[in-house]
Amino acid sequence: MTSTPQTQSRPSRTGAIITLVIGAILTITGPIFGVLAGAFSMVPAAIEVGDNTAEISPSGIVALDAEASVFLLAPVAELEHLNHDICSVTGPNGEAAPVSFAPASALNTLVNGQRYESFAQVTAATTGPHDITCDTDSIPVVAVPPFTGLFGTFAWWSIGGLAVSLIGVVLVIIGIVRVARKPSIQ
Repeated sequence: MTSTPQTQSRPSRTGAIITLVIGAILTITGPIFGVLAGAFSMVPAAIEVGDNTAEISPSGIVALDAEASVFLLAPVAELEHLNHDICSVTGPNGEAAPVSFAPASALNTLVNGQRYESFAQVTAATTGPHDITCDTDSIPVVAVPPFTGLFGTFAWWSIGGLAVSLIGVVLVIIGIVRVARKPSIQ
């Protein structure tokens, strides 16, 4: 009896190559799309910060939600002449809202090319327009909401992009292992 040589067919590597390619695409594009989506998600929050920023000279109106707050900022060179006691706030129903001290490190920014730092913080008890008055003797004061919500969405989208990239790395490793694996002899 003669035996005929059996030809072994190589198993298809298509699935492994597809896994490898998808993993490479996710690895590269995950962080890019995460940062882009995070940047676009910051737009509504940035618009809200811009809408709730008001010049207080000597008074201005800021719309606040209950328990929301704004910082009062003044030029750095003028901070030594200011104290949170010179400002008062009247809420929508005529009630007074508290004005508390806020250190300069709480919020600082550039306004018209000049460095401004916080000296006071106003926290609303009720929702509605709040009239802020500061007796500043012609020192410009600006009411600005905190920037905390502005960067939170950006950070979450960026972290999501990194997670997608890590999934891509795992798929690349799986794809390489499956492509490099020798066919089993049966």
